[in-house]
Amino acid sequence: MIKINHEKCVLCIGCASVCPFGAIELQGTRMKVNPEKCKNCGMCIRVCPADAISYAEEEKTKKEKAEAKE
Repeated sequence: MIKINHEKCVLCIGCASVCPFGAIELQGTRMKVNPEKCKNCGMCIRVCPADAISYAEEEKTKKEKAEAKE
C-alpha cells in the first residue's frame, strides 16, 4: 500500500485525480488512502509534485524480495 506524508502534501488532489481505483480522496484537510481499493499501481507517486507519496515500507520490502528472486 502507499502512504502519504501529510507534512509534505500540498493538497493539490492530483493523486486522487489519477487513481484508476478511486483509492484516494480528500477527507477534511488530508488526503486519505483506502487500503481496500489501493492496488499499488504507483500512478499517484508519479504525479505528486511534492514527493509526498511513497510505498509503505512493508510493501517496499515485499516488492524488493520479489525482484531479488527474478
